[in-house]
Amino acid sequence: MLLGWDASLWAFVAGACVVAGVVRGFTGFGFPLIVVTASSLVIAPAEIVPIALLLDILAGLRLLPHVRADVDRRGATLLILSAAPMIPIGAYLLASIDPDVMRLAIGIMVLIAVIALARGLALSRPPNAPLLSLTGVVAGFLSGVAGMPGPPVILLYLSSPLPVATLRATAIAFFLFTDVVALLAMSYYGLIGVELLWRAAVLAPLVEVAVFAGRKLYGVAEPSMVKQAALVLLALLAASAIARSMF
Repeated sequence: MLLGWDASLWAFVAGACVVAGVVRGFTGFGFPLIVVTASSLVIAPAEIVPIALLLDILAGLRLLPHVRADVDRRGATLLILSAAPMIPIGAYLLASIDPDVMRLAIGIMVLIAVIALARGLALSRPPNAPLLSLTGVVAGFLSGVAGMPGPPVILLYLSSPLPVATLRATAIAFFLFTDVVALLAMSYYGLIGVELLWRAAVLAPLVEVAVFAGRKLYGVAEPSMVKQAALVLLALLAASAIARSMF
């Protein structure tokens, strides 16, 4: 037993973090999505969400300097401004809402959107201000309540004609902001303790190596692979969230 977790639990969470780190480095998103969805199979969301956010901040700080020039600054600004007030609301509900209800709602929403994109749904032009703001509101709420701001933002940019590099860079910038705000809100509501911080510290070196590997993989991959990987990842995680909420 180490910091309240037995060896099998450490192995499970560490494995999820390694996979999530590679995906984060490659696509620019997905770390909390993978870690929270996978780890929620064995521990409560309130126990893993803050750890996932802490580790995702480290990943974002590592990746942002390499993609700064590709960030959609207008889009990122609108997303951030609309997400900010919703994050504390979601964090407040994290401690009281039924986690199975939240998993089911997120899973259904994401799966419907993935199917629509796979069938060819696409924007004819870059997203406008109202659409960006609405997406930010939803992403902010999901960031606070589940540590998962990714689905609405990624789905929006996947459906737009903007380059894959812009999708990846804007996601990295936006998620760094939402992670920090969500973590502050969770700290305020008493969801972060010393033991949790030590667990994150133990996992951090693994995540660092995994993110580095994912970033190197992105450098040699075709842009279309990033979009395909993002859609497949979202579909798998949506299905997992739905299954977890029902069984």
